[in-house]
Amino acid sequence: MNDGTEEPTTLALAVARAVAELRQSEHLTLEGLADRSGLHRTTIGLAERGERLLSLAAASRLASAFGMRLSDLIAFAERNITASSDGPTMTSSATVIPRGRKRIVNPQHGENGQAFRALTGVGVEAIIEAIEETYETLDLIDDELRSKGSPPVSGLVELANLSSMIGNLLGAGFAAASGGAYIRNRPHAFPDLVPQFEGLPDLELKTALETNTPKGHLPKAGTYLTFRYVLATKDGQHTRGKANRGDTPWIWEVRCGALREEDFSVSNTKGDSGKTAVIRSNAFKGMTRVFYAPEFLPYANRSGDYGDNNQLTIQSQ
Repeated sequence: MNDGTEEPTTLALAVARAVAELRQSEHLTLEGLADRSGLHRTTIGLAERGERLLSLAAASRLASAFGMRLSDLIAFAERNITASSDGPTMTSSATVIPRGRKRIVNPQHGENGQAFRALTGVGVEAIIEAIEETYETLDLIDDELRSKGSPPVSGLVELANLSSMIGNLLGAGFAAASGGAYIRNRPHAFPDLVPQFEGLPDLELKTALETNTPKGHLPKAGTYLTFRYVLATKDGQHTRGKANRGDTPWIWEVRCGALREEDFSVSNTKGDSGKTAVIRSNAFKGMTRVFYAPEFLPYANRSGDYGDNNQLTIQSQ
C-alpha cells in the first residue's frame, strides 16, 4: 500500500472470516460475541469486514468465546485459504467447519478428595483435568472426521476398542495433570501409570461402558483407577438404553481402590480373547468413588449403589 501501512495478510482475513462464520453459526449478534469475549462490538465488526486486523490477544479472546484454543481458530481459518499460482488467496467456496464449545467438567463432580490423595498422592483435580483433556482430543478427532463426511470415532470402531482408546487418553491426561507424580508406562505393560515419588502406588487404569464392570485379561493385585462412560449427544443430552445411545463419550463415574487377586472373577469362555478377569461386584462397590456426573447416570435407580446416595467404603493406604 502506498501509505506505508501493512497490507492485511490472507491468514488474518481468514481468521476474521472464521470468527464471522462461527458467530453466525451460533446465532450470535455482535453484541453477544462482544459480551462473551470482552471486546468491543465495533472492533469485532471492523475485523469481520476486513477493515481492521485482529491482534493475537483479541483473536485468542474470540477463540475462547467459542470454547476453542487460538490454534483451533487458526486451523479453521486456514481451511478458507487455497493455493493458487499467484500464492495463497481466499476462496469463497470454502467454509469453516464450526467446532463445538469446549467441554468443561464441573469441578463439583469430584468427591472424596482427601481419600483419593491418601490413595494416590494426587488431588481429584487431576481427574477433572484428565477428563477435560480426553474430551478435547476426542472432539478434535471427531470434528476432523465430520468435516470429511465421516462418522465420529464411536461410529467407526468397536466399543471395546473405543473403551481402550478412551482409557489410553485418560491415562496420558492423568499423568500430565499429576504434577510429575506419575508417568505413562509403555503399551501393554503393567501398571499403566508408574509412580515417580517414593511411597506412591502403581496405578492400573480400567475403562468400561455404562453399567459394565471394568475388566482385564489377568487378575492382578494393585491400586486401580476405573472410569465408566456413556454415549450421549455432542451437547450432553443423555437417555438411558442402548437404543438411545449418542455418539459422544461422557465420563459418568470414576473410582479408585486397592484390589486383591481374589477380588476378580476369572472366566475363559469361548469368544473371550484369552482369560477375562472382571472386578467382582462387592469389591467394585467398595472402591472409593472420586467422580460422579449424575446427569449421565446409566442406572434406573438413582438411590442405589451407584446413584446419588452412593455410600462408599473409604479406603486408605
